[in-house]
Amino acid sequence: MNVFRQFADWLGRVLEPRPMQRSLPAPVPGAALAPAVPFQAAAPAPAKPARSRRAIMHEVFDTGMPVANRAGLAGRTDELERLLEAVLDHRKHGIIYGARGSGKTSLSRIFGDMADERGCLVLYNLASGDIAFSDLFRPYLLDIAAEPQSKVRRSEVEALLNEPFDARRLASLLADRVERRTILMLDEFDRVHSLETKAELAALMKLLSDMRSEVSIVTIGIAANLEDLIAGHPSLRRHLIAVPVGGLTPTDLDALLRRCLTRVDLDITDDAAAMIVSAAVGSPYHLRLFGLYAALQADIAGKSVIDHDVAVRGLEVAFAEWRDVSRRNADLLLSQIDRPRTLALPAAIICLNAAMRSRVDRGEVIAELDEPNAAEQVDAMLATLGPILVESSTSGQYVFEDSLAPQFFLLLFTRKIASGGAERGLGAGHDLRALLQDKGATQ
Repeated sequence: MNVFRQFADWLGRVLEPRPMQRSLPAPVPGAALAPAVPFQAAAPAPAKPARSRRAIMHEVFDTGMPVANRAGLAGRTDELERLLEAVLDHRKHGIIYGARGSGKTSLSRIFGDMADERGCLVLYNLASGDIAFSDLFRPYLLDIAAEPQSKVRRSEVEALLNEPFDARRLASLLADRVERRTILMLDEFDRVHSLETKAELAALMKLLSDMRSEVSIVTIGIAANLEDLIAGHPSLRRHLIAVPVGGLTPTDLDALLRRCLTRVDLDITDDAAAMIVSAAVGSPYHLRLFGLYAALQADIAGKSVIDHDVAVRGLEVAFAEWRDVSRRNADLLLSQIDRPRTLALPAAIICLNAAMRSRVDRGEVIAELDEPNAAEQVDAMLATLGPILVESSTSGQYVFEDSLAPQFFLLLFTRKIASGGAERGLGAGHDLRALLQDKGATQ
């Protein structure tokens, strides 16, 4: 038999259907049959507990997570397009800056997702405190080396894991070995206190651009960070796109509020929406926060429409709950409500400055107050608020230790909201409402 016939016979045996195997052994002859057991259907699997409406509200208005898709990036289309064009098309570095709660992280996440869709390697890291330059960039090196197609050898990374390195050494490695377009996203850059780290980061950006590296760096922080980066490298401006994330317009905030409410089957009156939009002072974070509390109060009251009274109650509860976790800040703010106008106006402008720009600039506040003794008034209020302010490394600049404080301060004055629903500050409130209207913070 030739080899082909042998193969055909073997293949036939393999493919020949075999008798079906019994799933149970054959009965033994003469053995008694077991009694039949009536069929019982299996008990249905327990159903997943339905999420409560309040849980859905918390999810829809979630203030602690960046938006998950471009559709949720309210009012930031222009900023996103500028960032995509500059970083991906013109190969620049980027800095996204703005007040806390303005949506910087959401913008950076959507940008990162779109860069990933275009084939870029996008890596994230969070900055903190007095972190050294080497410690800030080691996680990126490990991630780059772990990429399957990476030309960065593990041995090259190992050499940098246990010893400090500077911007030039890192830039040389990245420019020489990284061939895939790579974006390094550095969030919360404003938390970096080390001047040396900031200087080395600026140097790294400049070197990567000069070496025509495939690596770009995008930092997310506050306006002062832009000044930090270009202070020692003025020529870096040519290689850097600065994208300020300012407050949303009242129209965009109103649309965001109504879109969230629609998802939880709630409507809102125009005056109630205007109140919540005004209280947010341009911040999508605070808009979601105040919108959530209004929605929860409507649910408690069994209403399908948020009216003026429900919105006011929501703001009261929001302040009360914030006061429970930030007592020192809240009590100091409450102590300022009934002060004379000469003290109330500097306080409002300080908080408005912080709400819109994430930091307080003494010079800007003095200019905005625009009164003969403005400097003395501002300095007096900065001293009064000193226990809840943190002085910046930049002379004359401060930040609130609790980033929620400025909006609640403005809320207390402009809406006369206080814990328990009591009305306070009747004398200063109207003046401040007019002031904030002039500054574009209210509708």
